[in-house]
Amino acid sequence: MGTSEVGIINTTICVLDIETTGFEPGPAEIIELFILKVEENNIIDEFYSLFKPKSSITNSHIHGIDNKSVINSPLFSDKISEILDFIDGTTLMGHNIDNFDLKFLNYFLEQEITNKTIDTLNISRSKLGNKVKNHKLKTLAEYFNVVTPTHTARDDVMTTFEVYKKLSSIQ
Repeated sequence: MGTSEVGIINTTICVLDIETTGFEPGPAEIIELFILKVEENNIIDEFYSLFKPKSSITNSHIHGIDNKSVINSPLFSDKISEILDFIDGTTLMGHNIDNFDLKFLNYFLEQEITNKTIDTLNISRSKLGNKVKNHKLKTLAEYFNVVTPTHTARDDVMTTFEVYKKLSSIQ
């Protein structure tokens, strides 16, 4: 389980999102990763890449990424050290990061990530409870009147960051 949102003001946070070819790491692969590096709510850096999977992409209808989109992209394995260097010493944040993104990242980075995490899904459940019909990122974006996610890694990261700021302001 990750850390809570309290006491992270001076921490470097990497807000991240992945798009995948399915739901289970191994048969499903990471085909897109966006990481926004933030200090004291200021964006200081970002990492972005599409990845060419070993198998064909069959769920393009979800994220809009098809085989043509990734034909000249690197393999995920080619970027492992760059990704690990980018997130080193940071707190990782995402929507459902603890149960989805980390599962994929641990598998494909070929090691267990030990960074603290902030999961906006868990924060939403504890702070909003039944004030919303569900705790999906799209529902929270509408509730807080911020840009809605599009199932692209970059847009979903930006929405997650905005939702996090709104959740953090709830006492």
